[in-house]
Amino acid sequence: MKLYVLDLGKIVMMGDNPVTKDEGENPAIPIHAFLLDTPAGYVLFDTGCHPQAMEGAWPKELCGNPYVPGEHGSVPERLAELGIQPEEISAVVLSHLHLDHAGGAHFFPRAKIYVQQEELKHVMADQKNGTLSVFHQKCDLDNWEQAHLQWVPVPAGVREVPLCPGVTIVNLGPGHSYGMLGMLVELESGNYLLAADAIYSRAHYEPVPQLSGVVYDEKGYFDTMEFLRRYAAEHHAELLFGHDMKQFQSLKKSTEGYYQ
Repeated sequence: MKLYVLDLGKIVMMGDNPVTKDEGENPAIPIHAFLLDTPAGYVLFDTGCHPQAMEGAWPKELCGNPYVPGEHGSVPERLAELGIQPEEISAVVLSHLHLDHAGGAHFFPRAKIYVQQEELKHVMADQKNGTLSVFHQKCDLDNWEQAHLQWVPVPAGVREVPLCPGVTIVNLGPGHSYGMLGMLVELESGNYLLAADAIYSRAHYEPVPQLSGVVYDEKGYFDTMEFLRRYAAEHHAELLFGHDMKQFQSLKKSTEGYYQ
């Protein structure tokens, strides 16, 4: 089995910065996805931003913190570098439905799209009621509807969903958003726990848990962080955070190789 880290660019924080603990001028947060080449097929964790985010897909007020995809920075382009087409992806696991994690989901209409049940239910209700948060964007929901995505909701009472040997979806419940998913990846070289925005960065995680700027359920957020701390220890797994630029820069990217 192989784990690829897909570099999907960055968002530059020009104004108020609710994401990082970096006090420097205009820090950037990484946007990424993870691809697993497994005996059961290709599995993708998260899909990054809408490729046309800065070309009209996102409303003007969001573009104040610009998304910079970089060269070949969309999910299809990163997959193409590996000789993989979107229709070859058998499963997509979305950590949540925020614009920087689910903006490319529509490229995968043939895949099973795993999402936390409460996240999907609340976001669809918000769409119907016209109450979408700024982080759940109408352009993404329109794309999902047009693509007729094959949603697979993970119920609140189900903690783990094994996809294949060595790959387990972990239901994290509410916190950063209505409902979060993580994923445990067990490789010969070591184990990784993909936490996404359940924990933004190491600075939010240790030495003591810190509240991030975007939280739907504060109690759930801190409960999830402590659960991940225990779960990572039990499985001897390295935590991979959602928007930790220092950690991300230390990872081997798909253009450089993979973990196995």
